[in-house]
Amino acid sequence: MAKEELYELSDEEIEGLIPDYSHLLDTEVVFESDLGRIEMTIREILNLQRGSIIDLKKPAGESAEVYVNGRIIGKGEVMVYEKNLAIRLNEVLDANSLIYYLTKEN
Repeated sequence: MAKEELYELSDEEIEGLIPDYSHLLDTEVVFESDLGRIEMTIREILNLQRGSIIDLKKPAGESAEVYVNGRIIGKGEVMVYEKNLAIRLNEVLDANSLIYYLTKEN
């Protein structure tokens, strides 16, 4: 039996195989988070007043989905940060998946 030789790639060869996405880094995207959804009738909407509560039928503490250009990229939790609502990311797609989705935009 012939012994298989292992070939190791140099750092330069490895870098040559990795696509260069640096031209995408300054591209602006739309960041959204989905806190919940509910269907309402026009009558219910017209009856809304200041202080009305809209129950999103989502338990408190449940994660909120995070989207970039309409594609889910992860999940996070809603929190208050410096008196503003914010999302703390708990799960994020890996970099290759993110680049794949972002480059497939029309």
